Amino acid sequence: MKFCYECGYKLEGYEKVCPECGKELKHPEDTEYFIESILNQFLDDMEQLKNNAIEFIDEMDIDDVFDDFSRNSKKALNKDAVYINRARKKLENSGDNQRVLYLCNKALLVDEFNWEAYYLKGRALINLGRYDEAIEELINSLALNENNIGARAYIAKASGLNGDLDYALKVYDSILNIDDKYFEALQGKALIYFNQKNYSDAEKFFKKANEISPLSDYANYKWDFCLKKLKEE
Repeated sequence: MKFCYECGYKLEGYEKVCPECGKELKHPEDTEYFIESILNQFLDDMEQLKNNAIEFIDEMDIDDVFDDFSRNSKKALNKDAVYINRARKKLENSGDNQRVLYLCNKALLVDEFNWEAYYLKGRALINLGRYDEAIEELINSLALNENNIGARAYIAKASGLNGDLDYALKVYDSILNIDDKYFEALQGKALIYFNQKNYSDAEKFFKKANEISPLSDYANYKWDFCLKKLKEE
């Protein structure tokens, strides 16, 4: 197939003059040159398109795009709730605290505002003796859900275990100002008073707590000790 090198008109191959533009066709290589020039222009255009595409991709943060897509897809499927349910079961049944932390972190990758993930992390960290970290996670949970009294109770517990007894009492008091029959706060205060050797107040709060729900074996042991000390006095 041949073309006029001037206008590109398709020729039969025998013409001496282009029927379209009237250009005299002297040499067969003229049409070949035209085809080559068209091909070169096409290749140049394709190279430019490729470079433009590369520049566009380079300007995008592909990792962020895929991360956002993955996060949004999982959130749409309530994937964070699945992780939380697993973490809750692990915490309540197996005591596998490291697994609880892993599952909660997975949930937070899907939804960084999942208050229960921070709450369960805090509880697991208390079990691992990492009290400062636990308090930080529980405060995060409380900031996202101020109605989560459980987070306050575990903040107080972690503070007491960490040796900050006065702060623990203040937190328990803040709970009892909201609900004066909150069992964990009553029993928690009793244990704090016991550790301070304030057996009178400890006995009073053990009694209040026991009226609401049976004390733990550990708390019962402390209560009996209080009663013995008070009789000795």
